[in-house]
Amino acid sequence: MDEEPKRYRVEFASGTAASVEKRRSFRDRERNDIEPDLPGWPPGQAFAVRGFFGKLGRHALTVVTALLMFPLYIIAGVLGGPASPDKRGRLEERENEVDDFPVMWAGVGEMARTLPWQLDPSRRSWRTVTEIELTESDELVRITSYEDTARGNQFLEWGGGGKVQGSEAVLWSLPRKEIVGAEIKRFSMAESDFKISFRDGSWARLTTSSDGARRIVALLG
Repeated sequence: MDEEPKRYRVEFASGTAASVEKRRSFRDRERNDIEPDLPGWPPGQAFAVRGFFGKLGRHALTVVTALLMFPLYIIAGVLGGPASPDKRGRLEERENEVDDFPVMWAGVGEMARTLPWQLDPSRRSWRTVTEIELTESDELVRITSYEDTARGNQFLEWGGGGKVQGSEAVLWSLPRKEIVGAEIKRFSMAESDFKISFRDGSWARLTTSSDGARRIVALLG
């Protein structure tokens, strides 16, 4: 009997440090911006590292949010749910996690540049779901997508959750042998980010659930 492929929602990660929070960049090996050189990619959110006042604003927003959420954490603890928000692990690469936040690192013609633009939340419809598809025995790794029936908007979703009939598509596939490693990136919320390294030296930083990241790394590591 054929093995059922394992699928996990994935997308390009985004920064969590105040300087790069909710932002991402795409770099070559000399740290130049390569977004304009990625063929067929629609415009996305421009990347810039926040200055002093921008970082101060993000810290202030974090404090205010924590104060507003504190009563909910207490109630959750009393009811037996999580008593605190997800934590972020230790900083590993300041140059790639605070001073910059590349999610694609690749020279001209290298594997990471072939990843589909739909992995970038700032470029796709909020209804588009992207997944990585893996099996124990398959020789290919695939990125697939579909349109979700969820109702709401890009900031808040509710209801739905099914697939729009006929919307599923394979966006990208690669021989598994071209992936030489995968690792959890600790400096992410609940350790949900992971890095995939390709045989040619290029890499990509993606994110999923914390459980999904562990399972993907176990399958690809």
